[in-house]
Amino acid sequence: MKRTSVTIIGMGPRGLSVLERLAAAACARQLPLDIILIDPGECGAGVHAARQPQHLLINTLASQVTVFPAPGAVAHAPVCATPSLTAWAHQQGYRRVGERYYRLGGQGGCDLTDGDYLPRGLLGEYLGWVYQRIAAALPAGVTLSHHRQHAADLRRRPDGGFVIELESGYSVPSDFVFLTTGHGSNLPSDFDAELVKFAQDHARHNSRLAFVRHVYPVERLSRIDAGARVAIQGLGLSAHDVIAELTVGRGGEFIAEEGGLRYLASGREPRLTLCSRNCLPYAARGVNQKGLDGRHQPRYFTPDAVDALRRQALIKRGSRQLDFDRELLPLLKREIGEVYRATPGAAAIDDDALFAELLFPLQDRQFASLDEFRQYFRNWLRADLAEALRGNLSSPVKAATDVLRDVRATLQAAIEHGGLTPASHRKFLNVYHPAFNRAAFGPPLRRNQELLALLDAGVVALRAGPGCRIAMDESDSTYVLSTKFAGGVEKQAVDVVVIARLDAFFPETDTSLLIRNLLKRGLIRPYYNGVFHPGGIDINRAGQPLDARGEVVVNMWALGYPVEGAHYYTHALPRPQMRSRQVLDADRCVAMLVAQIAENPRRASRRRSAAQVQTHSTL
Repeated sequence: MKRTSVTIIGMGPRGLSVLERLAAAACARQLPLDIILIDPGECGAGVHAARQPQHLLINTLASQVTVFPAPGAVAHAPVCATPSLTAWAHQQGYRRVGERYYRLGGQGGCDLTDGDYLPRGLLGEYLGWVYQRIAAALPAGVTLSHHRQHAADLRRRPDGGFVIELESGYSVPSDFVFLTTGHGSNLPSDFDAELVKFAQDHARHNSRLAFVRHVYPVERLSRIDAGARVAIQGLGLSAHDVIAELTVGRGGEFIAEEGGLRYLASGREPRLTLCSRNCLPYAARGVNQKGLDGRHQPRYFTPDAVDALRRQALIKRGSRQLDFDRELLPLLKREIGEVYRATPGAAAIDDDALFAELLFPLQDRQFASLDEFRQYFRNWLRADLAEALRGNLSSPVKAATDVLRDVRATLQAAIEHGGLTPASHRKFLNVYHPAFNRAAFGPPLRRNQELLALLDAGVVALRAGPGCRIAMDESDSTYVLSTKFAGGVEKQAVDVVVIARLDAFFPETDTSLLIRNLLKRGLIRPYYNGVFHPGGIDINRAGQPLDARGEVVVNMWALGYPVEGAHYYTHALPRPQMRSRQVLDADRCVAMLVAQIAENPRRASRRRSAAQVQTHSTL
């Protein structure tokens, strides 16, 4: 059998899943492959760099994180050991000392538990370990090479293969390509550009003035002066990273006391305030009472129910597209309502009122003043923490909102590949998706305990409320937060604005040279549901990109963030014992590749010259 070259562009967790499935297929089928990896960083970790502060946490239980398929979920077994993140950390001798983790080899500290949320650096170390184990277990007929550069361009060859141009100008020929580039960044908006220019023009009048558009790596926040007035826009997971870096990262410390935490300031912290559209934090994750693989089994909001609605829609309207509000939301409300009412201690409440209370607590709520909102914010935070401590089975609130995590497969079946009408798709992403994230995909409860302690210590102070706007004060050389309350407008001057959120992937505004060139060559096109562009590139149901003419780009697949648009919620890592989307996507694409190799046994050999071999390291 002739040799086949396969290139993976982007070696974060998605690329790692593809490599894992390629290795399993190559071992089971005795495939002679040349696997080429293109990524400027270490393979496996992606944005989860191993070298980052331990106060940056993952927001998923470590025991519920893996890279590997569940037993029986795929045809070909992995080529190496398959521990979860927690099992790996145990094997490596990690133990907890206070809120930090060290390799103590079983001596001292506390044992890790299934309820630990580990530092993101340990996740990066685990992903790097997985890569090394897979690379070491590759069969003799497979070569593996890694180009530590960005891909800059990609061209089709007449024979159906590709040539990938690296940023150095070096070209890499390949028969097949996987596009798994992960997180990206967008060009600044017009308003972003105004904020940047304001900081540049007024720096001589206010040396603390700064606009931080991207917070990762968090080390860039070290340029923020102690004592500077800092507005953090966003109250989600990235905001907690920013808060941790500007408090614990500045030498502060949280002290455990009866009833919660107390913050001991170092004196080097900036003065922090929070602002966002709702100005309400993400709800804390409930203490896990479901075990490693426990989940609610839906009765109403199911993929079968979605299929039935599509058949009805086709008969009535001649289209299989659904309206989320009118056709799907009643089923979801019923699912959530039944779980809530089945939990001991639940209050009597109908489905509509419950859904509004859990997902949209600020709906139709007016605040007379900033002080009134501050009191509401604290009360909400304390009440949510009390529910989180009760657990995701014992608390009616946490049991109900956890349904949103457990029915993710149904949401994907409802939304993906134009499953909703364009108007409904737009509303879902603008209204429901943020609410689902805030209610069900929030941080470990400790993060909100820390936020409460920082409010008590005065390190974080609420100086804005719902609907806050950012403006610029030319005379004072400061940014200004402005919030309208019933009793008047509240304004607060700040020196620094930090945008604490990740960019969605929009191909036409992405900063990647590779993406811009793929668009220019017509090898990819933005995904549109009718007239609505939710983001991502267009793909068919097999995961293959569609070019500018709508034709399939054969021998190429895209997975993860590049296709967040045609797909929904692509970034979740696999869970042990479950048929996880990330693994199944990679397995399906690799199976197609193997089938194409089998159909083309006379594929020309792509032999590399000695000069080519010398330009990269081969494992």
